[in-house]
Amino acid sequence: MPVPGTLRVSNEVIADLAGYAAMECYGVVGMAYTDDQQHIVDLLSLRTLRKGIEVKVEDGKVIVILHVVVNSQVNMRQVTENLKSTVSFVLKTIAEIKDAEVRVFIEDIRAR
Repeated sequence: MPVPGTLRVSNEVIADLAGYAAMECYGVVGMAYTDDQQHIVDLLSLRTLRKGIEVKVEDGKVIVILHVVVNSQVNMRQVTENLKSTVSFVLKTIAEIKDAEVRVFIEDIRAR
């Protein structure tokens, strides 16, 4: 039975949900953070996943941008589509965000 009211979810919580969902996807080694000055890609720990995720709202639509490191043995297109689908599903199911746009940037490829 639905509960009346409004659900508000912070960008940080959306980033956490997206990050944990992404880490469960096949072929994802981890989230990435790129140092703009040194151009070094860091693989982030579970406690710092948010650094590899941007959340913004444009024209009333939630946009989630994932910066990931993928396994060198996977099909990048399939991993990207799986990431988009999984993150969208989690945001819709848990945070009730119906039409989130998920963008994926593969920052590095590594052997697991």
